[in-house]
Amino acid sequence: MYPATGQQFSLSLHTKNGLLTAVVTEVGASLRSLRLGAKDLVQSYPESWMTPKRAGLVLSPWSNRIDGGLWQHQGQSLQLPINEVAKNNASHGLLISTAYRVIAQTPSSIRLTATIFPTSGYPFLITTEVEYSLREQGLLVLHTAMNRSEYPAPYGVGVHPYFKLGERPLQELTLKSSAKTVLVTDERLIPTGKQAVAGTDFDLSAGRPVGSPALDHDFTDLDRDRWGMAHTYLLDEAGEGLDIWQDESFKHVQYFTPTDFPTENGTVSALAVEPCTAGPNAFNTKEDLLTIEPNRVWTGRWGVDLLTNAL
Repeated sequence: MYPATGQQFSLSLHTKNGLLTAVVTEVGASLRSLRLGAKDLVQSYPESWMTPKRAGLVLSPWSNRIDGGLWQHQGQSLQLPINEVAKNNASHGLLISTAYRVIAQTPSSIRLTATIFPTSGYPFLITTEVEYSLREQGLLVLHTAMNRSEYPAPYGVGVHPYFKLGERPLQELTLKSSAKTVLVTDERLIPTGKQAVAGTDFDLSAGRPVGSPALDHDFTDLDRDRWGMAHTYLLDEAGEGLDIWQDESFKHVQYFTPTDFPTENGTVSALAVEPCTAGPNAFNTKEDLLTIEPNRVWTGRWGVDLLTNAL
């Protein structure tokens, strides 16, 4: 039977910590699996399933939600398809069900491309690429987008992986982030304002147990290291785990802690860490929204480093 997410592209690399492997799907360029030896580092799903809860998908040309799918561009009202019907939102872009095409592959890397063709809701022609590369310290992901339109194109990209540390219950792990601001949202998860995290339950700077508090929130004002990288850490009690980093193009990170992620053995708690170039409803707020000029290329990168000798 042909997999619901199309072809499955397997990557592998022998590292000092063991065999690092990944599986990337044709549909949505989803990171379906990332493993060190026998330990899962992302919440996977069977290849016969449609992608549950957007797991691992590339979100382009916007991430998160557009309020009612409606946005204004150069004095015109444009309507995007509503695919989050219960909340009346356009969610996670136009490529989540698109088959990507492989343009380069090695045993430890793969580069895929998909084109966004002009529609009445997004009248731009954008060629996108995503490259997954395994390396000694973990995973590197590179995104590019080229505007082949005659006019400047509003653009954003995000990703939606769910991370874990083998079979350790997430409630036993710590989520740590230096983000200083969280976006406040309404019941439809559309931003209504911002709030400093200091002194609140959203302050993750010292680390908090995963799921405490429950999160479906966008964070910004990210501290960066001398190389311009912002970091989210998923750690065990020994301080080992994952460093999910993102470059300066990715100005936001969404944390999502559902308790009903579907598996073959029922539902489990999960943790999505979603590097994004802009926050929810960016086509309307314009905040951190990228603009790609005609025939210009935008690039951005994020990745996962292993903070461990054996995980």
